[in-house]
Amino acid sequence: MIKIFKTLAAVLICFIFMTACNEVTDKNTTEETSINETITAMHLHHWNEELEMGIVNDFFPPPVAGRIYTYPNIAAYEILVQTQDKYKSLSPRYEALTVPVLKDENVNARVASIFAFYYTGIELIYSIETMNEAMEKFKLELMNSLDKSEIDASDRYGKSVADAVLSWAKTDGYNKMRSYPKYELLKTEGSWLPTPPDYTDALEPHWMKLKPFTLDSAQQFRPEKPTTYNMDTSSQFYEETMEVYQAVLDSNDERIAIAKFWDCNPLVTKHKGHVIFSEKKLTPGGHWVNIGRIAMRAKEFDLMQTAHTYVMLTVGIHEAFISCWDEKYNSNYIRPVTVIQEHIDPDWLPILYTPNFPEYPSGHSVVSGSAATILTDIFGEGFSFTDSTEVPYGMSPRSFGSFFEASDEAAISRMYGGIHFTPAIEVGKVQGRQVGRHVLETLKLN
Repeated sequence: MIKIFKTLAAVLICFIFMTACNEVTDKNTTEETSINETITAMHLHHWNEELEMGIVNDFFPPPVAGRIYTYPNIAAYEILVQTQDKYKSLSPRYEALTVPVLKDENVNARVASIFAFYYTGIELIYSIETMNEAMEKFKLELMNSLDKSEIDASDRYGKSVADAVLSWAKTDGYNKMRSYPKYELLKTEGSWLPTPPDYTDALEPHWMKLKPFTLDSAQQFRPEKPTTYNMDTSSQFYEETMEVYQAVLDSNDERIAIAKFWDCNPLVTKHKGHVIFSEKKLTPGGHWVNIGRIAMRAKEFDLMQTAHTYVMLTVGIHEAFISCWDEKYNSNYIRPVTVIQEHIDPDWLPILYTPNFPEYPSGHSVVSGSAATILTDIFGEGFSFTDSTEVPYGMSPRSFGSFFEASDEAAISRMYGGIHFTPAIEVGKVQGRQVGRHVLETLKLN
């Protein structure tokens, strides 16, 4: 009897021990699942939106905004990519990008990726108050799922990756560009001149000197020369000029809506008496980043897929600006408003505010072409979506059957707005798709 009792007691002790072990294991598994479910693609979308608001509030011009979108997303990606085998790091491609290896077991990579995005982003914009407030809320949220030691370790590691990415960013030539000489207007006939109403100086005339991510050089996809300036009524240039002139005269509600939907010019000024003020708007790149976000949410992309998509898209946008700006300041082409007011109708005005840089090629056409090419590769042909990007800015959403349908509308909007000739639009579309394909073929991250 005593022997039987001892045996039963031993079995009972083992059962209690095994149950306790299972409880600990289940608790740890639950905690890990909880934090992984808490830090999702939603967070990376949110932080991109926070960065976007900083860009809008600071009135960064389109090329500069394109650069700002890239580095925070790369920082987040470079942490997440270390946790799986499907996607590849950018680090081996760039000698100056040395990402600290994730070794500390207390670091949660998902959490650290958000810290990395934040620390990178606040160094690239001025209006950091909302991002700082969002970070305080994020840390409070983390306290419900992680120990302080894990939060601190993830914070430190995220900061170290951000520092590495920011050090790399300093090698692209942006800071040096600020000290380059001021752009001097060309005296030749048909060259770009500052445009009404503000006659502002040329924007970022040295942008093509930035070090690109994938392009061999800024000239890699330089398009053919624009139409030769010639105001003879039988010339091709005169015909192209009259096309823009007439397009504005014949405008209707739909065309005006399209022009304004794709305006994306944060440099527009409004004049009321002697008071001049600016309107807050997204840039072309910001508009396409939001389209990408709409698609990612529709397809319910996970955090890693989302990080990868943001990197590919923002790099494609940034490369498009470098490629486009190279030809803009190579051809230094005149704007329609300058020609029309001087030779055809001094009272004519475009529907959109003419941006303060040369006309050829159309920047929105190049950027949209590149973005649409990359998004089509990721989401497929015929991906239908409703673009609500401009709703916060007082416009109605627009629906499209594909990314290329949207990019084509963005391109033709420049004609409807009276700020571009047809060749700049058509050549820009081709150039943008070339850039997008090159990014896809070169930056193979999966």
